[in-house]
Amino acid sequence: MARGRKCSREKLQERLSELQEAIEKQEDNLGRLKAEKRECEKTIRSLETDELLELMARKNMTVEDVRSVIEGTEPA
Repeated sequence: MARGRKCSREKLQERLSELQEAIEKQEDNLGRLKAEKRECEKTIRSLETDELLELMARKNMTVEDVRSVIEGTEPA
């Protein structure tokens, strides 16, 4: 009987090692995905900023003009 437990223990130890390795791989993958997500968000913000700057240029608006519009006051 002791031998049966040892085999079972060895199998559990092997399974534990497999699970730990799988967890580490998933954590690495999650880190990469989060980094890619941050990069996508950064690129979107950059594109939106470019759009805003183009619109401001077409309308001959300054940052102060835009600030006034957003805050609901009259432009200077």
